[in-house]
Amino acid sequence: MDIKRKYHQYKQWQLNPFEHEFDSHDTQQCTNCGHDFVGNYCPYCSQKSGLGRITWRSVWNSVAEVWGMHSRSLPYTLLQLFLRPGYFISDYINGKRQVSFPPVKMLAVIAVLGVIVDLLTGAIHGMFQTGAGEKMSYITQVFAWLNVHLYGAFPPPSAYLSKILDWLNRHPDVLSLIMLSFLIIPNYFIFRFAPRNSHHTIPQGFFMQVFSTVVFLILNMLYDITGLGWLVLLLGVVLIFMTYKQLFGYGVWGTLWRLVTAFVCAITLWSVLLNVNFGIHLLRMGQADVANTYFLNCPIAILIVVAILCLCYFISKRSDARHARRLEFRV
Repeated sequence: MDIKRKYHQYKQWQLNPFEHEFDSHDTQQCTNCGHDFVGNYCPYCSQKSGLGRITWRSVWNSVAEVWGMHSRSLPYTLLQLFLRPGYFISDYINGKRQVSFPPVKMLAVIAVLGVIVDLLTGAIHGMFQTGAGEKMSYITQVFAWLNVHLYGAFPPPSAYLSKILDWLNRHPDVLSLIMLSFLIIPNYFIFRFAPRNSHHTIPQGFFMQVFSTVVFLILNMLYDITGLGWLVLLLGVVLIFMTYKQLFGYGVWGTLWRLVTAFVCAITLWSVLLNVNFGIHLLRMGQADVANTYFLNCPIAILIVVAILCLCYFISKRSDARHARRLEFRV
């Protein structure tokens, strides 16, 4: 087996798996209207070429059409999200919609499947808790540690925290989409002048994160089934890096530092939302002094994010300008 040749074929498939080639010198006769034509479809009646006798494949295609999975298969879409995630998302946001299962519909289907997996594996309280409850315990401990080291010895209200987590656990698709949506704004500025998909829009960024959420939910199901946290973490890191490298076209280091910066900004924005929510709760509990501490953290965090995004924006813009000058000099 020629491994190098196979890898080259795989890379070509990643770049363009939808290239339907046909022999332009072969004339076919349409089995529907009888006209001779060249190509994939008859220009007179639009029937697809190559249709002949009824086979088991014909049965499968007819059944798949009932569920809307004939031309835009859900399994094939998921396969592409794991083997060529960035290229696939790039194809979708640039107009190749017929090769993908509808993304929002796919998110809903995978979310329902995730709930079923949670029930079957004993993770009945959702994404943050398995049968032993170690995920829930870990988050509570992190929350308590931050309170003790940053805001004194004030203990977190476990009942309130548990109530929030319980709602989020029962809505894993909403949770994942909300968390990953905080990447839309950082991505918009940090990858603004990327070699590929430069000047992408906010709506395009939304669909980028919908696809990422689907991958996140599948990885969560893998964790619930196997319990191999290290494997899921490794797959998640590799897939995130592959997605951004293929989607925006930067090199290894260019992708890495921008990706890390985008996640730092997203986590900071997510913490702003948590601080506001927790501060409002403390006000209702009559603890105004502690609540003001949480509220004061918000503008500071937002200013830090704005400064980081502005810096990354100008760095990327200057890098893009230098690249354009080099290309112009070569021409």
